Amino acid sequence: MFARMIAVLMSSATVAAVAAAQTPAPPAPMMAPADGYQLGINDEIEVTIFGQGQQAQITKTRVKEDGTVTLPLIGTVVARDLTARQLAESVTLQLRNEGFFTRPVVSVDVTQYVSNSVTIYGAVGSAGVFPLDRPLTVAMMLARAGGARADGADFVVLRRANDTTEHRIPVASFGGEYSSTTPLRAGDTLFVPVAPTIFVYGQVNSPGSFTITSGMTIRQVLARAGGPTLAGSERNISIYRGGERLKKVDLNSLAQEGDTLFIHEKLF
Repeated sequence: MFARMIAVLMSSATVAAVAAAQTPAPPAPMMAPADGYQLGINDEIEVTIFGQGQQAQITKTRVKEDGTVTLPLIGTVVARDLTARQLAESVTLQLRNEGFFTRPVVSVDVTQYVSNSVTIYGAVGSAGVFPLDRPLTVAMMLARAGGARADGADFVVLRRANDTTEHRIPVASFGGEYSSTTPLRAGDTLFVPVAPTIFVYGQVNSPGSFTITSGMTIRQVLARAGGPTLAGSERNISIYRGGERLKKVDLNSLAQEGDTLFIHEKLF
């Protein structure tokens, strides 16, 4: 009998273990979005006010030039330089202090980011307008946009707000006034162009079109094309650049976008 009880207990434990294994694990909690975005002029927000026994009041409005918004019941409210959470707390306090509701519930959602945002486009995973909801660098914003595509260049072009100067920044650069660690400002624009190319043909093992990375030399391009064939010569190379033919080629010079490299046969 004792052996039978042990068998029943083991069977019950087995069933429980199987059931536990088949029960799906609870989903991982989702990370809350950052609440660091400060509202500015022309940002669009949606304010929802819940009061006891009343239908929710939903107001969609923009932050005016003076930094305020106009809401039902309480009128003008300062919104500029506040986060959505801080504005909701401010509205809640005013509604309670002015006796409209005892326990109001207020939510504020930003529906359009206009004042404090950065635009990134070009050969990136997800181009668009991104809010500056925290201190962000060039590299961090590029990562937020999904990084450069496979056909993207290894540099990004930064244009500051109200400035036509373009700053070419290598993605792998660190330090200095303009690098991947440069802090972004509201209104900045980042552009990742398609990687520049060079064409190689003639007496090479793998002729074709090749992308150029920053600092790449003619010698490195030639190596990427498999090097000269047995009939080809490194001493007899022409470059067609800007409509001109360059006969004397320094293999250690930098390759340029749109170059065409032709490897001639050896002269016997």
